[in-house]
Amino acid sequence: MPRVVRVTPRPGTIKAGPEDGRIRVVDAIGKKPYRDPVTAEYLWRPPYPESKPRERPVRPGPRGQFDNLKPGTREFSAATAYASVRCVLEIWEHYLGRRISLVGKSGQRKLEVVPRVTAIGDNAWSGEWYIELGFAQRNRRQPYCENLDVIAHEMGHIILKHVIGPTPRGRLEFERRAHDEAGADLVSLVSILHFDRVVDAALAQTKGKLFSKNILSRIGEYRMAGSGRRRAGRLFFQNQTMGAVARARRKENKYVYARPLLGAAFDLLVEIYEARLVRRGLICRDLADRSTHATAREHPAIRREFAAQFKTNPDSFADALREATADFARLLAAAWRMAGRTGVTFSRIASNIAAADARLNRGRYEETIRRAFARRGIAVRIGRS
Repeated sequence: MPRVVRVTPRPGTIKAGPEDGRIRVVDAIGKKPYRDPVTAEYLWRPPYPESKPRERPVRPGPRGQFDNLKPGTREFSAATAYASVRCVLEIWEHYLGRRISLVGKSGQRKLEVVPRVTAIGDNAWSGEWYIELGFAQRNRRQPYCENLDVIAHEMGHIILKHVIGPTPRGRLEFERRAHDEAGADLVSLVSILHFDRVVDAALAQTKGKLFSKNILSRIGEYRMAGSGRRRAGRLFFQNQTMGAVARARRKENKYVYARPLLGAAFDLLVEIYEARLVRRGLICRDLADRSTHATAREHPAIRREFAAQFKTNPDSFADALREATADFARLLAAAWRMAGRTGVTFSRIASNIAAADARLNRGRYEETIRRAFARRGIAVRIGRS
């Protein structure tokens, strides 16, 4: 069921398109992709020329809002794409504590969002500075422009490039590209957790125990399932280590190589959440410790204990998850800001997260950070970010 999303620009300041001072939606007709779908090389670059065919810009209603559009229409898709991009941008500018530049090298002054590009099929792209979106399973009834997770992932690539800088050539290039795939998924995870409906659904499904396969830990799987090829590299809940994915580096498979970093980060988020539950007196420390280290055989009993506690106060569990999301996002944002200076390897990012925790939280999560990344074979060097 569609929900109303509120963004910062005041009614009347968002023009037809939708378009504001930083983002413009162009509902292009029959558009060829900016990049080659196979090689990813640029074929041409934005902005989309005024002379090219497009639908009429979506106009706001009489109150300056876009809440009168009918789901299933191109107008609804265009407005949804705008709202999703705006939400992700505002969420991450808050955590980064800075404005993210959306100005392209060509002098383009706004991020261009193209909501329905049939030529890219079951895919979505982002680049200098644009996002163009295809369709799940090439089905025009399932446009990716109405999928917040897909848009947040593509926005993640734009945000990371802005905060860290361009991808270097040479020895560190592959690890940076793998990091950016994991990082874009983490941008998406944090973004969707700012919606109460997602928080409530995840907790209702898990009864408070997030160390499990659930709608949060499998978001990336749902996104990529449209092509019929599920990319396990985008699963948050998995046990991959650097040793297990070593072959992926030789094959230059950045999605598989990103698994340990993505898994460690998700583990960290869940452990922060459980620490928040302990601080609120919602679960005991022993239950949190057993949840972290449980074997497959022990999980059913632990799930029952979580369910019993969740039943007594689901609203406080939701508040704990929101607090944990904010803690986690602040650590990521600070780590990525540092990465502009330190460069990107998985170990450097993990060390940056630890350094951020020392500065922001006086090392409250140091042991948790070390443990989460050590399980994956990623070294954390405290004081050497």
